[in-house]
Amino acid sequence: MIQSTQLQIEKLNLIEKIIHIEDENLIAYLNAMLLENTNEYKLSVEDLSTIEESRSKYLSSEDKGKSWDEVKSNLLKKRDERL
Repeated sequence: MIQSTQLQIEKLNLIEKIIHIEDENLIAYLNAMLLENTNEYKLSVEDLSTIEESRSKYLSSEDKGKSWDEVKSNLLKKRDERL
């Protein structure tokens, strides 16, 4: 398989970034991600149930949802709490 020049550049950039990572937890996380079958992501039955419940509430106007800014802010807070 012949790869585009841009794809090769992006891969080299990632390798360069990985070389400079000192955080062992981040290395372990990246290693786990690379070892997983990344071509296919499967949601658990619980995840699917949660999504369907949220969707039903949204469609029935029981839950009005959140703006992208609210979602982004909440995700950033959760990420920062984990670090």
